[in-house]
Amino acid sequence: MQNFPKVESFCNQLKTQGVDFICESTLPSLTVTVSFHGPFKGKVVLWRMTLATLKYWDNLGGQFTSTETVASPRCPFIEIFPGVESVYPIKVGLGLRVIDEPVIKKTIIMIRNYKRLDVGRIEFGSMHP
Repeated sequence: MQNFPKVESFCNQLKTQGVDFICESTLPSLTVTVSFHGPFKGKVVLWRMTLATLKYWDNLGGQFTSTETVASPRCPFIEIFPGVESVYPIKVGLGLRVIDEPVIKKTIIMIRNYKRLDVGRIEFGSMHP
């Protein structure tokens, strides 16, 4: 897998610090910003993730993307935006009460293992049966 210099530098920083990701937010919270690396379209990229509860996204009034407005309550989702130099913004909404370290770790695993990731939005069914 090919790395861009920025991604390679970030991976080296994680290795030096002995961590798998960098969280820029105080935990627990309704929303966190996390940076981590992972595969995407055959290369290693740097993910800049905003991970939040669905309640947090709902409180933004459906204005978290420029292209769509979704009625509340939202479904869990992953939304990937076009990257620059292998740095990709990604937004994730989960039907949880709070975001903490175990949730971050599980979300990173999910993103790294999801084989059909692409730029755009993926929704994961309805919250109500």
